[in-house]
Amino acid sequence: MNVERGQGAGGHGLVLVPGPARAVHRWLRRGLVAVRVADLGAWTGICLAEDRARSAAPYDVGLEVLAAAPAPLSRRPALGFFVIRERAVVTVQVRAWRSAQIWLVWEPGVGVRTPESLRPMPPTVLIRASGAAERVSLERLSAHLALTDGSPIAWLSSLLTLLDLPGVELLEHGGTADLEEIAPSVRSVRAFDAMVAEDAAYRAELGAREARDEQ
Repeated sequence: MNVERGQGAGGHGLVLVPGPARAVHRWLRRGLVAVRVADLGAWTGICLAEDRARSAAPYDVGLEVLAAAPAPLSRRPALGFFVIRERAVVTVQVRAWRSAQIWLVWEPGVGVRTPESLRPMPPTVLIRASGAAERVSLERLSAHLALTDGSPIAWLSSLLTLLDLPGVELLEHGGTADLEEIAPSVRSVRAFDAMVAEDAAYRAELGAREARDEQ
C-alpha cells in the first residue's frame, strides 16, 4: 500500500484515545511500530516516530500498522485519522467487547466511498465516539462527509475541527522530538513475525497438498 508522505514520520496519521499518555505505554510497547505520544486534554494523541514498523515486510509500513492496531478496551473509543493511498481514512474502535474496527474512506473528487472488505462507519458512530453529540449535529457532519473538493489532509483537519477534537498539528506535521517516544518491545515484534511466518508456511503446505490432490 502506498502512503502519501507528509512532514512527519511516515506521512499523515493520528490516533486519539481517551485518558493520559502514561496510560498507553504498556499497550504501545506490545505493538509493532515506534510512536510519539502527547497529552491533549482528555485525549492522548499518538503519531508515528518512524516510517517503518519493526515487523518484517510486508507488514512494515508504519502508517498502515498504526491504522490497524487494535486498542485495548480501556483505551476506547479510539479514533484514527490517516492519509493512505491519497485517500482520507477514519477509523473508530468503540468500547464494546469483541467489536470490530469500523472505517470511513474519503476520496478527492468522489467523497465518501464504501470501503472494500471493511466494516463501514455510520456517521452517528463517529459523533458518539468523539463525544461531540451535544456540539455537532448529524446534518453538519453529513454535509462535511458530502464534500468532494480539497485534499485528504485538509478534509481530515476540517473534520477534527468540526468534531472539536485536538491533534490537528500532530496530524498535519507529525510529532516533534520533544514528545515522548515509545518503541515496541523486541519480544512483541518477534512474536508477530513468527506468527506470520507460521501462517505462511501453513498456507504453502496447504496449497501444495491441494495441488497434489488435483493431479
